[in-house]
Amino acid sequence: MRKLFVWSILTLMLGVFALVTVPRVWNPSPETQTAHSFADFDSSQIGALWPAPGPDDRKRARMILYKGDVIFADGPTDLIMNTHSMRKSIMSLMYGIAVDKGLIDLNKTLAELGIDETIPLTAQEKTATIRDLLMFRSGVFLPAAGEHDAQITDRPQRDSYKPGAYFFANNFDANALGTIFVQETGYEIGAFMDAFLAKPLGMQDFQAENVIMGDPWFMPSTDTQHPHYHTYMSARDFARIGVMVAQEGVWRGQQVVPESWIALSTAPHSDLRDNHIGYGQYSHAGYLWWIKDADGTVWTDGYGEHFMMVDAARDLVLIERNYTGNSYLSTGLWMFVYGNRSQSLNGMRAAYKWLVQERL
Repeated sequence: MRKLFVWSILTLMLGVFALVTVPRVWNPSPETQTAHSFADFDSSQIGALWPAPGPDDRKRARMILYKGDVIFADGPTDLIMNTHSMRKSIMSLMYGIAVDKGLIDLNKTLAELGIDETIPLTAQEKTATIRDLLMFRSGVFLPAAGEHDAQITDRPQRDSYKPGAYFFANNFDANALGTIFVQETGYEIGAFMDAFLAKPLGMQDFQAENVIMGDPWFMPSTDTQHPHYHTYMSARDFARIGVMVAQEGVWRGQQVVPESWIALSTAPHSDLRDNHIGYGQYSHAGYLWWIKDADGTVWTDGYGEHFMMVDAARDLVLIERNYTGNSYLSTGLWMFVYGNRSQSLNGMRAAYKWLVQERL
Protein backbone atom coordinates (compact mmCIF):
# COMPACT_ATOMS: atom_id res chain seq x y z
CA MET A 1 0.00 0.00 0.00
CA ARG A 2 2.84 2.40 0.88
CA LYS A 3 4.62 1.68 -2.40
CA LEU A 4 1.41 2.29 -4.34
CA PHE A 5 0.94 5.60 -2.55
CA VAL A 6 4.54 6.67 -3.28
CA TRP A 7 4.26 5.71 -6.94
CA SER A 8 0.95 7.54 -7.20
CA ILE A 9 2.51 10.70 -5.78
CA LEU A 10 5.52 10.42 -8.10
CA THR A 11 3.27 9.88 -11.11
CA LEU A 12 1.18 12.89 -10.16
CA MET A 13 4.30 15.04 -9.70
CA LEU A 14 5.68 13.96 -13.07
CA GLY A 15 2.35 14.71 -14.70
CA VAL A 16 2.20 18.18 -13.21
CA PHE A 17 5.84 18.82 -14.16
CA ALA A 18 5.17 17.81 -17.75
CA LEU A 19 2.05 19.98 -17.89
CA VAL A 20 3.79 23.13 -16.67
CA THR A 21 7.02 22.70 -18.68
CA VAL A 22 5.72 21.58 -22.09
CA PRO A 23 5.77 24.51 -24.56
CA ARG A 24 2.38 25.86 -25.53
CA VAL A 25 3.46 26.25 -29.17
CA TRP A 26 6.27 24.86 -31.30
CA ASN A 27 8.38 26.29 -34.12
CA PRO A 28 7.03 24.83 -37.38
CA SER A 29 8.80 24.63 -40.72
CA PRO A 30 6.15 25.72 -43.25
CA GLU A 31 6.64 24.84 -46.91
CA THR A 32 5.78 28.39 -47.94
CA GLN A 33 8.48 30.06 -45.82
CA THR A 34 10.90 32.48 -47.47
CA ALA A 35 14.06 33.98 -46.02
CA HIS A 36 14.53 37.69 -45.43
CA SER A 37 16.85 39.61 -47.72
CA PHE A 38 19.76 41.38 -46.05
CA ALA A 39 21.22 44.68 -47.25
CA ASP A 40 24.93 45.47 -47.23
CA PHE A 41 24.81 47.93 -44.36
CA ASP A 42 27.24 48.84 -41.57
CA SER A 43 25.10 48.35 -38.47
CA SER A 44 27.86 48.82 -35.88
CA GLN A 45 26.61 52.28 -34.95
CA ILE A 46 23.09 50.93 -34.46
CA GLY A 47 24.42 48.28 -32.09
CA ALA A 48 26.16 50.97 -30.06
CA LEU A 49 23.06 53.16 -29.84
CA TRP A 50 20.71 50.25 -29.16
CA PRO A 51 22.82 47.93 -26.99
CA ALA A 52 22.02 44.29 -26.38
CA PRO A 53 20.92 43.19 -22.90
CA GLY A 54 23.38 41.72 -20.43
CA PRO A 55 23.93 37.95 -20.11
CA ASP A 56 21.59 37.74 -17.12
CA ASP A 57 18.76 39.64 -18.77
CA ARG A 58 15.80 38.29 -20.74
CA LYS A 59 15.93 36.98 -24.30
CA ARG A 60 15.46 39.96 -26.57
CA ALA A 61 15.26 40.12 -30.37
CA ARG A 62 15.59 43.31 -32.40
CA MET A 63 15.47 44.08 -36.09
CA ILE A 64 15.51 47.05 -38.44
CA LEU A 65 14.34 46.76 -42.04
CA TYR A 66 14.76 49.41 -44.72
CA LYS A 67 12.89 49.09 -48.02
CA GLY A 68 12.12 45.48 -47.10
CA ASP A 69 15.72 44.47 -46.45
CA VAL A 70 17.21 43.69 -43.03
CA ILE A 71 19.90 46.21 -42.08
CA PHE A 72 20.20 45.20 -38.42
CA ALA A 73 19.33 42.03 -36.51
CA ASP A 74 20.24 40.96 -33.01
CA GLY A 75 19.13 38.24 -30.61
CA PRO A 76 16.89 35.20 -31.23
CA THR A 77 14.84 36.61 -34.10
CA ASP A 78 13.48 33.13 -34.87
CA LEU A 79 12.17 32.48 -31.34
CA ILE A 80 8.37 32.40 -31.15
CA MET A 81 7.07 34.69 -28.41
CA ASN A 82 3.69 35.79 -27.13
CA THR A 83 2.80 39.01 -28.94
CA HIS A 84 0.53 40.21 -26.09
CA SER A 85 -1.38 43.32 -27.28
CA MET A 86 0.45 43.39 -30.61
CA ARG A 87 -2.16 40.74 -31.51
CA LYS A 88 -4.68 43.56 -31.84
CA SER A 89 -2.95 45.17 -34.81
CA ILE A 90 -2.79 41.76 -36.49
CA MET A 91 -6.54 41.43 -35.94
CA SER A 92 -7.01 44.83 -37.59
CA LEU A 93 -5.21 43.56 -40.69
CA MET A 94 -7.31 40.39 -40.78
CA TYR A 95 -10.48 42.47 -40.58
CA GLY A 96 -9.26 44.40 -43.60
CA ILE A 97 -8.84 41.18 -45.57
CA ALA A 98 -12.22 39.84 -44.41
CA VAL A 99 -14.02 43.08 -45.29
CA ASP A 100 -12.43 42.98 -48.75
CA LYS A 101 -13.71 39.43 -49.20
CA GLY A 102 -17.23 40.53 -48.26
CA LEU A 103 -17.28 38.42 -45.09
CA ILE A 104 -17.76 41.24 -42.57
CA ASP A 105 -19.91 44.38 -42.46
CA LEU A 106 -18.30 46.95 -40.14
CA ASN A 107 -21.60 48.73 -39.60
CA LYS A 108 -23.33 45.78 -37.93
CA THR A 109 -24.18 46.36 -34.29
CA LEU A 110 -23.58 44.01 -31.39
CA ALA A 111 -27.36 43.53 -31.22
CA GLU A 112 -27.55 42.54 -34.88
CA LEU A 113 -24.61 40.17 -34.39
CA GLY A 114 -26.14 38.57 -31.31
CA ILE A 115 -23.10 39.52 -29.21
CA ASP A 116 -23.59 39.72 -25.44
CA GLU A 117 -21.50 39.14 -22.33
CA THR A 118 -21.67 37.17 -19.07
CA ILE A 119 -22.58 40.46 -17.42
CA PRO A 120 -25.38 41.30 -19.89
CA LEU A 121 -24.85 44.29 -22.15
CA THR A 122 -27.16 47.25 -21.82
CA ALA A 123 -29.37 48.44 -24.65
CA GLN A 124 -26.97 51.34 -25.26
CA GLU A 125 -23.91 49.08 -25.34
CA LYS A 126 -25.55 46.80 -27.88
CA THR A 127 -25.76 49.69 -30.38
CA ALA A 128 -21.96 49.63 -30.76
CA THR A 129 -20.79 48.62 -34.24
CA ILE A 130 -17.80 46.55 -35.30
CA ARG A 131 -16.22 49.82 -36.47
CA ASP A 132 -16.62 51.24 -32.95
CA LEU A 133 -14.78 48.23 -31.51
CA LEU A 134 -11.95 48.61 -34.03
CA MET A 135 -11.54 52.21 -32.86
CA PHE A 136 -11.76 51.25 -29.15
CA ARG A 137 -14.92 53.35 -29.02
CA SER A 138 -17.54 50.73 -28.17
CA GLY A 139 -18.65 52.40 -24.96
CA VAL A 140 -18.61 48.95 -23.31
CA PHE A 141 -16.73 49.27 -20.03
CA LEU A 142 -16.69 45.76 -18.60
CA PRO A 143 -14.02 43.43 -17.19
CA ALA A 144 -12.33 41.35 -19.89
CA ALA A 145 -9.82 38.53 -20.17
CA GLY A 146 -6.17 39.54 -20.22
CA GLU A 147 -6.66 43.13 -19.06
CA HIS A 148 -4.31 44.98 -16.74
CA ASP A 149 -3.20 48.40 -15.52
CA ALA A 150 -5.33 51.33 -16.70
CA GLN A 151 -7.83 48.98 -18.35
CA ILE A 152 -8.86 48.06 -14.81
CA THR A 153 -8.06 51.07 -12.64
CA ASP A 154 -9.29 53.79 -15.02
CA ARG A 155 -12.30 52.07 -16.57
CA PRO A 156 -15.18 54.58 -17.03
CA GLN A 157 -18.62 53.94 -15.56
CA ARG A 158 -20.99 51.87 -17.68
CA ASP A 159 -23.16 53.85 -20.12
CA SER A 160 -21.19 57.01 -19.32
CA TYR A 161 -20.40 57.40 -23.05
CA LYS A 162 -22.40 56.34 -26.05
CA PRO A 163 -20.76 54.02 -28.61
CA GLY A 164 -18.47 55.97 -30.92
CA ALA A 165 -18.13 58.90 -28.52
CA TYR A 166 -15.07 58.07 -26.42
CA PHE A 167 -11.76 56.22 -26.81
CA PHE A 168 -10.84 53.64 -24.19
CA ALA A 169 -8.24 50.96 -25.04
CA ASN A 170 -9.86 47.94 -23.44
CA ASN A 171 -9.74 44.20 -23.89
CA PHE A 172 -13.51 43.79 -24.23
CA ASP A 173 -13.36 45.44 -27.65
CA ALA A 174 -10.32 43.44 -28.75
CA ASN A 175 -11.59 40.09 -27.49
CA ALA A 176 -15.13 40.59 -28.78
CA LEU A 177 -13.61 41.36 -32.19
CA GLY A 178 -12.12 37.86 -32.07
CA THR A 179 -15.49 36.31 -31.28
CA ILE A 180 -17.17 38.30 -34.06
CA PHE A 181 -14.42 37.42 -36.53
CA VAL A 182 -14.85 33.68 -36.03
CA GLN A 183 -18.64 33.98 -36.14
CA GLU A 184 -18.81 36.06 -39.30
CA THR A 185 -16.00 34.51 -41.37
CA GLY A 186 -16.41 30.87 -40.35
CA TYR A 187 -12.63 30.67 -39.81
CA GLU A 188 -10.73 30.11 -36.60
CA ILE A 189 -8.35 33.02 -36.03
CA GLY A 190 -5.18 30.95 -36.44
CA ALA A 191 -6.42 29.29 -39.63
CA PHE A 192 -7.36 32.61 -41.25
CA MET A 193 -4.07 34.19 -40.23
CA ASP A 194 -2.11 31.24 -41.61
CA ALA A 195 -3.94 31.25 -44.93
CA PHE A 196 -4.17 34.98 -45.63
CA LEU A 197 -1.20 36.51 -43.77
CA ALA A 198 1.44 33.92 -42.92
CA LYS A 199 1.56 32.12 -46.25
CA PRO A 200 1.47 35.24 -48.49
CA LEU A 201 4.20 36.82 -46.31
CA GLY A 202 6.29 33.66 -46.34
CA MET A 203 6.47 33.52 -42.54
CA GLN A 204 9.14 31.12 -41.31
CA ASP A 205 7.90 30.33 -37.79
CA PHE A 206 4.11 30.42 -37.89
CA GLN A 207 1.29 27.89 -38.15
CA ALA A 208 -2.40 28.04 -37.26
CA GLU A 209 -1.72 26.41 -33.89
CA ASN A 210 0.32 29.46 -32.85
CA VAL A 211 -2.96 31.17 -31.91
CA ILE A 212 -4.32 29.81 -28.62
CA MET A 213 -7.77 30.73 -27.40
CA GLY A 214 -8.44 31.24 -23.71
CA ASP A 215 -6.66 32.08 -20.50
CA PRO A 216 -3.03 30.84 -20.17
CA TRP A 217 -3.44 29.77 -16.54
CA PHE A 218 -5.21 26.85 -14.89
CA MET A 219 -8.15 28.95 -13.64
CA PRO A 220 -9.67 31.67 -15.86
CA SER A 221 -9.29 35.11 -14.34
CA THR A 222 -12.46 36.54 -15.90
CA ASP A 223 -15.87 35.01 -16.51
CA THR A 224 -16.46 36.08 -20.09
CA GLN A 225 -17.98 34.95 -23.38
CA HIS A 226 -15.04 36.41 -25.31
CA PRO A 227 -11.72 34.60 -24.79
CA HIS A 228 -8.33 36.16 -25.13
CA TYR A 229 -6.59 34.96 -28.35
CA HIS A 230 -2.88 34.54 -27.55
CA THR A 231 -0.80 34.89 -30.71
CA TYR A 232 2.77 33.59 -30.79
CA MET A 233 5.16 34.89 -33.46
CA SER A 234 8.87 35.36 -34.00
CA ALA A 235 10.46 38.78 -34.47
CA ARG A 236 11.47 37.98 -38.04
CA ASP A 237 7.88 37.06 -38.92
CA PHE A 238 6.33 40.07 -37.22
CA ALA A 239 8.84 42.29 -39.03
CA ARG A 240 7.28 41.18 -42.32
CA ILE A 241 3.99 42.64 -41.15
CA GLY A 242 5.72 45.96 -40.52
CA VAL A 243 7.25 45.99 -44.00
CA MET A 244 3.91 45.10 -45.56
CA VAL A 245 2.20 47.97 -43.71
CA ALA A 246 4.98 50.39 -44.67
CA GLN A 247 4.51 49.37 -48.31
CA GLU A 248 0.73 49.96 -48.34
CA GLY A 249 -0.24 46.33 -47.90
CA VAL A 250 2.23 44.91 -50.44
CA TRP A 251 4.82 42.23 -49.76
CA ARG A 252 7.29 41.48 -52.56
CA GLY A 253 4.91 42.63 -55.26
CA GLN A 254 1.79 40.92 -53.88
CA GLN A 255 -1.12 42.89 -52.37
CA VAL A 256 -1.72 41.03 -49.10
CA VAL A 257 -3.96 43.59 -47.35
CA PRO A 258 -5.96 46.14 -49.37
CA GLU A 259 -4.14 49.45 -49.74
CA SER A 260 -7.33 51.27 -48.78
CA TRP A 261 -7.50 49.34 -45.50
CA ILE A 262 -3.91 50.18 -44.59
CA ALA A 263 -4.70 53.86 -45.15
CA LEU A 264 -7.97 53.67 -43.20
CA SER A 265 -6.72 51.58 -40.27
CA THR A 266 -3.58 53.67 -39.69
CA ALA A 267 -5.38 57.02 -39.99
CA PRO A 268 -5.86 59.10 -36.79
CA HIS A 269 -9.44 58.31 -35.76
CA SER A 270 -9.04 59.24 -32.08
CA ASP A 271 -7.20 62.18 -30.52
CA LEU A 272 -5.65 60.78 -27.35
CA ARG A 273 -5.04 64.25 -25.94
CA ASP A 274 -8.78 64.40 -25.27
CA ASN A 275 -8.65 61.35 -23.02
CA HIS A 276 -8.53 60.87 -19.24
CA ILE A 277 -5.69 58.33 -19.61
CA GLY A 278 -2.20 59.30 -20.71
CA TYR A 279 -1.12 57.04 -23.57
CA GLY A 280 2.57 57.88 -23.41
CA GLN A 281 4.25 58.88 -26.66
CA TYR A 282 1.15 58.32 -28.77
CA SER A 283 -1.01 61.21 -29.93
CA HIS A 284 -3.71 59.38 -31.90
CA ALA A 285 -5.11 55.92 -32.53
CA GLY A 286 -6.41 54.21 -35.64
CA TYR A 287 -8.07 50.82 -36.01
CA LEU A 288 -6.05 49.00 -33.30
CA TRP A 289 -2.88 50.90 -34.25
CA TRP A 290 -1.13 53.69 -32.32
CA ILE A 291 0.04 56.87 -34.06
CA LYS A 292 2.82 59.25 -33.09
CA ASP A 293 2.36 62.65 -34.70
CA ALA A 294 5.81 63.91 -33.73
CA ASP A 295 7.53 61.81 -36.39
CA GLY A 296 4.61 60.45 -38.42
CA THR A 297 5.15 56.86 -37.29
CA VAL A 298 2.62 54.08 -36.64
CA TRP A 299 3.12 51.68 -33.73
CA THR A 300 1.91 48.48 -32.19
CA ASP A 301 3.02 47.40 -28.73
CA GLY A 302 2.36 44.79 -26.10
CA TYR A 303 2.84 43.97 -22.43
CA GLY A 304 6.36 42.77 -21.65
CA GLU A 305 7.96 45.44 -23.84
CA HIS A 306 7.07 44.37 -27.34
CA PHE A 307 7.26 47.24 -29.84
CA MET A 308 7.12 47.77 -33.57
CA MET A 309 7.54 51.16 -35.20
CA VAL A 310 6.59 51.74 -38.85
CA ASP A 311 7.77 54.81 -40.74
CA ALA A 312 5.92 54.40 -44.02
CA ALA A 313 7.31 57.61 -45.52
CA ARG A 314 10.86 56.19 -45.28
CA ASP A 315 9.88 52.51 -45.68
CA LEU A 316 11.56 51.86 -42.35
CA VAL A 317 10.57 49.33 -39.66
CA LEU A 318 12.07 48.86 -36.18
CA ILE A 319 10.97 46.01 -33.93
CA GLU A 320 11.83 44.73 -30.46
CA ARG A 321 10.50 41.52 -28.93
CA ASN A 322 11.09 40.19 -25.40
CA TYR A 323 10.56 36.56 -24.44
CA THR A 324 7.83 36.24 -21.80
CA GLY A 325 7.59 32.48 -21.70
CA ASN A 326 6.15 29.64 -23.76
CA SER A 327 4.84 27.35 -21.03
CA TYR A 328 3.03 27.72 -17.72
CA LEU A 329 6.37 27.48 -15.89
CA SER A 330 8.45 29.81 -18.08
CA THR A 331 5.66 32.40 -18.21
CA GLY A 332 5.28 32.25 -14.45
CA LEU A 333 9.03 32.65 -13.93
CA TRP A 334 9.09 35.62 -16.31
CA MET A 335 6.29 37.35 -14.42
CA PHE A 336 8.05 36.73 -11.10
CA VAL A 337 11.47 37.95 -12.26
CA TYR A 338 10.69 40.55 -14.92
CA GLY A 339 6.98 41.32 -14.74
CA ASN A 340 7.42 44.69 -13.04
CA ARG A 341 10.70 45.62 -14.68
CA SER A 342 10.68 48.20 -17.43
CA GLN A 343 13.20 48.95 -20.13
CA SER A 344 13.00 52.28 -21.92
CA LEU A 345 12.57 52.87 -25.62
CA ASN A 346 15.60 55.13 -25.62
CA GLY A 347 17.75 52.67 -27.61
CA MET A 348 15.17 52.21 -30.35
CA ARG A 349 14.55 55.94 -30.53
CA ALA A 350 18.28 56.70 -30.68
CA ALA A 351 18.79 54.20 -33.50
CA TYR A 352 15.81 55.62 -35.40
CA LYS A 353 17.02 59.21 -34.97
CA TRP A 354 20.52 58.32 -36.16
CA LEU A 355 19.18 56.50 -39.23
CA VAL A 356 16.89 59.37 -40.20
CA GLN A 357 19.41 62.13 -39.61
CA GLU A 358 22.64 60.48 -40.69
CA ARG A 359 22.01 57.61 -43.11
CA LEU A 360 18.65 57.62 -44.89
